[in-house]
Amino acid sequence: MRIALFGGSFDPPHLGHVYAALHAYVVGDVDEVWVLPVAHHPYGKALSPFQQRWELARAAFGELPGVRLSDAEQDNLQGHTITLIESLMDRHPGTTWVLVGGSDTEADLINWHRGPELTKLVEVHAVPRRGYDDHPAALPELSSTLIRQYIAAGNSIHGLVPREVERLIANHRWYQLAAS
Repeated sequence: MRIALFGGSFDPPHLGHVYAALHAYVVGDVDEVWVLPVAHHPYGKALSPFQQRWELARAAFGELPGVRLSDAEQDNLQGHTITLIESLMDRHPGTTWVLVGGSDTEADLINWHRGPELTKLVEVHAVPRRGYDDHPAALPELSSTLIRQYIAAGNSIHGLVPREVERLIANHRWYQLAAS
């Protein structure tokens, strides 16, 4: 079995994230894509509460074919990818793990925590990104930071996030005070 792992803060998830997950499933020669909202950022980045981000991720990815949410990051207390991979390898022997990342991920993986070991344990499915690739299907220049800034400024996020994500954010008034 080949499983693509798409981890991130998803604070909030946007259409670029949805595209990346689908790209990995359709083009990546994998059986499934697991979306893993991080519970702990390895470098102490402030995150919205896990349950909020989980609910938003479920709204963004829950109905996508070949894509499922995984809470495996909940037990990854340091937040490093290699410790997640080691844990998954113990629980799912014989599975080939593929990391979903932008075009820059494959070259940068060696610089991650215990990068030389990590490069031996996983493959990388590179999703084309604007600013890194000239590929016509490159991800748009869109970020969760930009979405939070739009919300905090009172601007519409319609067309930047899945509709259900937009509805949840509006109903719960999430991110209205956060600008970064």
